[in-house]
Amino acid sequence: MYGIVKSVVLSGQDLLIPHIEVVFTSSRDAPLRVRTFLNELTYIFPNSIKINRGRQSLNEIISKSIYLRAKYLILINIRKGNPGRFKVYDLTNRTVKYNFIIYGVTLLTELKLPRTIIKRGCIGRIEEESIKNMLIDLGYLYLENCDAYANGEYLENSSIYELKFTKDNKILGPIIRFLLYDRNKNFN
Repeated sequence: MYGIVKSVVLSGQDLLIPHIEVVFTSSRDAPLRVRTFLNELTYIFPNSIKINRGRQSLNEIISKSIYLRAKYLILINIRKGNPGRFKVYDLTNRTVKYNFIIYGVTLLTELKLPRTIIKRGCIGRIEEESIKNMLIDLGYLYLENCDAYANGEYLENSSIYELKFTKDNKILGPIIRFLLYDRNKNFN
């Protein structure tokens, strides 16, 4: 889980740093709400960091992520100043593995709740297979004694899937609502 950086310029000491599995970034010139969302995501996904996009191209961000030996890059696209898409790039294959529309988010800062660093996340009750698979890819596993549990459900009579990160009924991360197909509706 930890790698050693051999030459630290100023101190000359070996430095243990965590292995990065997931990198988060946004579209260019992200507004404050999206940047806050990214920060909160790095707290709930183990072994993750945020790279500020600024004016960097997506290829530059991908190159930095590969240099960090990350497995996944999550790009949060912006829609009307809010998170609009949750796009997961598999850096091994250099393909988009998941691409979800974000219907809405509720941030911890809006709920006036403290941030908690999650080192060990578990899959709780997740009925949507694509969300469950994404969470497993991003470090949430079927384990016991976890810092947080990911739970989700379709909101009543809708195509909106709400994902929460909780422990002992306390919310530990942003609440994310994805717009997914409703498996009970016929689209013909």
